Amino acid sequence: MRSHIRSGSMGNARRRLAACAAVFSLAVAGGVVAAAPATAAPTQAVTTTAPAAVAQTAVPTTANPLPSVDPVGDPANLSVLVNKSRPLNPVSYAPGDLVNARGSGQYLRAEAAAWLNGLFQGAADAGTGGLAVVSGYRSYAQQQQVYSYYVSIYGQAQADLISARPGHSEHQTGLAVDVGNANGSCGLSTCFGDTAAGIWVAANAHRYGFIVRYPNGYTNVTGYSYEPWHLRYVGVDLATDMKRRGFPTMEQYFAGNPTAYASITSGADLVAADSSGRLLRYPAHGGGGYGIPSVIGSNWHGVKQAFVVDWDADGVYDILAQWDNGTLGLFKGWPGGAFSTQIVVGTGDWDKMTITVGKWSAAQGYPGIVGYFPDGGLRYYPNTSGRALSYRVDIGSGWAGMGLTMADWNADGANDVLAITTSGHLLSYPGNGGGGFAGLPATVGSGWGTMKALVPSFGLSGPGTRSITAQTVDGYLVDYALGVGVWGAQRQVGNGWNGMKLFR
Repeated sequence: MRSHIRSGSMGNARRRLAACAAVFSLAVAGGVVAAAPATAAPTQAVTTTAPAAVAQTAVPTTANPLPSVDPVGDPANLSVLVNKSRPLNPVSYAPGDLVNARGSGQYLRAEAAAWLNGLFQGAADAGTGGLAVVSGYRSYAQQQQVYSYYVSIYGQAQADLISARPGHSEHQTGLAVDVGNANGSCGLSTCFGDTAAGIWVAANAHRYGFIVRYPNGYTNVTGYSYEPWHLRYVGVDLATDMKRRGFPTMEQYFAGNPTAYASITSGADLVAADSSGRLLRYPAHGGGGYGIPSVIGSNWHGVKQAFVVDWDADGVYDILAQWDNGTLGLFKGWPGGAFSTQIVVGTGDWDKMTITVGKWSAAQGYPGIVGYFPDGGLRYYPNTSGRALSYRVDIGSGWAGMGLTMADWNADGANDVLAITTSGHLLSYPGNGGGGFAGLPATVGSGWGTMKALVPSFGLSGPGTRSITAQTVDGYLVDYALGVGVWGAQRQVGNGWNGMKLFR
């Protein structure tokens, strides 16, 4: 059941309570990687020998639909996940950096309050009529009073839909704020979402590090009714990543839903096969490195390339393997762990192809394959059923000798193709999200001929972060942070990876 609170008695009760609340690797090595690639400006002109790609109209698509990292439990962390099943620890937690938000008498943590200023200015500049702060931080004791009041008025079942129990409230983190129209209309009411300010907030809050925490239609996920006024500060990286990849709630963004017990649980984990054929998963610990590996498979000899991908779009990572014998095989991941026996999705000359795998077209519900034979003709093979491939689509020429990786370089929600040329230049070909390209490529780096594999990563340096983890020919792992069409910082995150085959 979802409670649509209008401007009647329940909305008035919320406003009174808001006013009341206002009173209360395996081994991480030091040193510098030898022969690390140099990065070039993404606007650098591309050479005339670059492969051709047909430009088409852009259509947005989700770059990677799966969770990034495990939920954050530290109450002081900006990304902390607190809900009905995840109380704050300790339950009486109180932040130490509260400030008066916009002189409203409501308090937020300092970083959230600073970004709230930008949000309010953006709303005003957009001609929405402006926003007002309605409610901010509530202590454990204050939340006890709020929750008890709702229980006494509406009963516990209804109270649990519209109010958090003490110790389970986002307001207690100092990162949640209730906002409303500056003129006071639709205060703490669902009709706020239909006003100019509410519409603007839903579309733009992520630019300032906020999300609408309890969106419409997700009561079964969050446990709470639709609250277009309840904003949660999570930081610009995480908020933008959620928006770009289409995660409406924090519960869906973080791992464990339904991947908690799967063999691969995170978009930041690194999967590799060693020289003995063992399949290893290196768990990302969210601080920019990897934990102790676990063995998740064996007999992985004879694999040319393999890809970690949700091939059948069931929310659990699978493995697509390209074998030296020309077979293309799917190993379906199970929610409880382990993989299915091989499901053959391609036979023939797949060993002769250079491929990359990912969501290439929004028109298809599943990821597909982009690759070329030695003739250099680039083809797209749609995956229309979550299992088998349909007939190829020719999308380019002149790609012979290029190394391919699919990643969202320009952060527009559509995957691009990153290609390493025979001279070591790294080119970015912008995808249009519709099975083709959106324009000419740009040179985004040089010296990349020393790389054996490029692996897109989601969340290695914390929630919302994106990067490319590169394996050098001399066995180092280097992580290159991704911005919006620019490189961020690079860090060495491992060594001794000679003989390891990284899954893309």
